[in-house]
Order: sequence, then structure tokens, then C-alpha cells
Amino acid sequence: MEAAQVKISKKKDRTLVSFTGEMTIGNVGELRKRLLQAFAGGKPVELSLAGLTEVDVTGLQLLCSCHRTSVQQGIPCTVTGGSEVLAAIAEEAGMPRHKGCAVDVDGSCIWRIETETI
Repeated sequence: MEAAQVKISKKKDRTLVSFTGEMTIGNVGELRKRLLQAFAGGKPVELSLAGLTEVDVTGLQLLCSCHRTSVQQGIPCTVTGGSEVLAAIAEEAGMPRHKGCAVDVDGSCIWRIETETI
């Protein structure tokens, strides 16, 4: 089991939150606290997930909660560096969707997939 590492870097135009290790039920409480710290600055938040080695459904729920916080506080949040680990568990959990949840009024849901219209 690899402990999660979260690095918060305050950039000029955003707050960068870089994750490495696991985003699982064993550490999601601490990760939540760190994410709330990132939003407290009021700048757009960028989540870099390339360093994740394991994600479970609780980690997926944390990402959804992060999106909800973004919408509620009016602070943009983007996700970069999605890993194969994240993509696989998200697919298995049925997260990819054509339309976001009820709070996704601006189409910023991280699980939305674009489809071509004919």
C-alpha cells in the first residue's frame, strides 16, 4: 500500500493540486481536507492525477465532491493527467456519461464524454 501524497502549489493564475499514490477509502478523509484547502484560496483549481497508482470508488466520489464544491463556490476546477488506473476504475464504476449530474449546470463534469452528432 502506497500512501497518498498531495502537493499544493499556488501558481499566479491557479492552485495546482498534484496527487501521487493511492486515492482510496483509507486516505480519502485526508485528501478531502487538502482539497478544501486548495479551494480556500479562491483561485481556479487544477487537479493533476497522473501520479495516481490506485483509485477506488471512494476516490471517484471524492472527485465528484470536488466538482460539486467547484460549482457551489463558483471556482473553476479542471482535471489533467488522468491515468490508465483512473480511466479503468471509472469505466468499471459506470462513471462516463453524456450528461453531468444535477449540479453540472455548466457542462464541467469530469466524467462527461463527447459524442459526435450525425
